[in-house]
Amino acid sequence: MDAIRYPDLPKDLQRGLSWSAIKYFGAGAVIASVTIGSGETLFASRGGAVFGYTLLWCFVASALMKGVQVYTAARYMVLTGEHPMTHWAAMPGPRGWAAISMAALCLFCFPFWLAALPLALGDLLNWIFNVEATGSDRLALARVWGTINVAIIVTLTLLQSYEILEKAQSLIMGLLLFCIVIATFAARPDWLAALQGIVIPQVPANYPDWIQTGYPSIASRAPWLEIGVYLGAIGGGVYDYVGYLSLYREKLWGALALKKDRFEVGLVSGSPATLPVDESPTNLARAKRWLIPAAVDTGIGFALVLIFTLCFVLLGAAILHPAHVAPAGNDLLTHQAQFLTRIHPSLLFLYQIGIFFAFWGTIYGAYEVYSRTAFECLAPVSTRVRTTPYPRFRLAILAYTVVLGLTLMWTMDDPIKIASLPAIVGGVFACGLWCFAMIWTERRFLPKPLQMPRALLALNVVAGIVLTATGLYALVEFFKNAAGH
Repeated sequence: MDAIRYPDLPKDLQRGLSWSAIKYFGAGAVIASVTIGSGETLFASRGGAVFGYTLLWCFVASALMKGVQVYTAARYMVLTGEHPMTHWAAMPGPRGWAAISMAALCLFCFPFWLAALPLALGDLLNWIFNVEATGSDRLALARVWGTINVAIIVTLTLLQSYEILEKAQSLIMGLLLFCIVIATFAARPDWLAALQGIVIPQVPANYPDWIQTGYPSIASRAPWLEIGVYLGAIGGGVYDYVGYLSLYREKLWGALALKKDRFEVGLVSGSPATLPVDESPTNLARAKRWLIPAAVDTGIGFALVLIFTLCFVLLGAAILHPAHVAPAGNDLLTHQAQFLTRIHPSLLFLYQIGIFFAFWGTIYGAYEVYSRTAFECLAPVSTRVRTTPYPRFRLAILAYTVVLGLTLMWTMDDPIKIASLPAIVGGVFACGLWCFAMIWTERRFLPKPLQMPRALLALNVVAGIVLTATGLYALVEFFKNAAGH
């Protein structure tokens, strides 16, 4: 294997980090948009409504830890030209066990998210069109709306190019950010309480009295289970991040430019202990400059996630919490309309359209991201997957996800309950394991001069411990809650 010599830097990167580097933001808009439909609009506002400002620190920590987790993997991909999953398949133990385990986890989670989100979107459309039906009739119509939207989105996924996806998601993100920031300042939250909620970690032992009396569906869940679901939904999970990194194959950053095919996957067998990199000072300096696009893309992407999260928690705490109302059951989105209607009643339609596009954009991006996630997990351990044209592979994953997702949507009735287990497993517990896996991968395959600096290593260790431990605790609470019912 020839030594890796990084391509020449464009003029803007030769100068180091500058405002012109914002042009590298693109894939981050996709991953941010894929998470905001569930994480921020639903779970962040519910967290503020239920716990007030108390858990702001938790939401901030989650976004920051996941940003560290994803950037570490993104920098590895730029430096090696290969998806981290390719080298996770070389972990000690049975051949490919890590990649196979990740594939199994992600394939398990896909249908749950793409059942919960279309169902929530369907009930939103019931509200937008003033459907008067109630109970099982309203639920059935929500399922019909969800099915219609899935059919439209899957068709677009099969026809679109990546460039169209990136531009569409960037536009959706910009419009939503503009509206929600204005709404947050108009709500006049208690900024001092918000600051205390960010810097003073607290975990409520019990729910407020009004939750226990008025919302039995929430009160039946231990607070740590509720918090674990919040952490898993905010910023996405491994099922999103594996696919997000795959989008980097569309870029020409660093060693990625050396790949002849955007879906080329390096074989694990025979991989050296350390990848051969030209360690001359010039090449190493060039490598570190090539990390700027990855830092900009993931940095802006997760900054947007954090801003959206903070805004929705603040709105929930300032408006819903004092009114003793919370998103629950099949009434997950109507209460949040107050975020804009308090400014002026005519803004109800703006809220409805904004939330519609938030959910629609999430589902729209998820089908493409999930297809890439499945490919990246299975390609390192399956010759058949590696040799199958990606469009044909994507069609198979879409069929699997659509059939199982629609089956779950038509047999379950609560989007929160549908999403809870995948949020905890893939959005918290597995994220912690990801951090430890990246530390091992760098030590095994990257030469020391290119391994993560000490500060980034320390952040990965902290994120790994916190996310893994929190995920395990939330899983215990989840199964205790399930056994109690």
